[in-house]
Amino acid sequence: MQKLLTVIFRWLARLLGIFLFLFFAWFAIEFGIDDPNKMSPHLLKLFYSHMLMMFALVLVWRFELLGGLILVIAYSYFSVINHTFWTNPIYPIFFLIGLLHLLSWFFRYGLKLFKRNFSPRYLFR
Repeated sequence: MQKLLTVIFRWLARLLGIFLFLFFAWFAIEFGIDDPNKMSPHLLKLFYSHMLMMFALVLVWRFELLGGLILVIAYSYFSVINHTFWTNPIYPIFFLIGLLHLLSWFFRYGLKLFKRNFSPRYLFR
């Protein structure tokens, strides 16, 4: 049952990540990206936190723990800068994807910590 949950969490997060990445890539191609030199400081912070979330969507395919942590932290920073957790139905999916990847990593490697079979190399898987 644990392996089934791990596979479900992992692939659900990956499929949602592919959807989000393609969704935002489509908008970037369709509408373009503003010049960061002409953005206000508030928009610049939102832009860089958004780019960090997009980078984490790619990173999470190889480094599940690191990418999941970056997704959760970057979305938390994004919501603090934007003064709301729920901006629209799309952005909280970044947070959900990060949590799903963290749960997947925990079920695959984190439980070995309690069984005393944990190795530091599991941090980079």
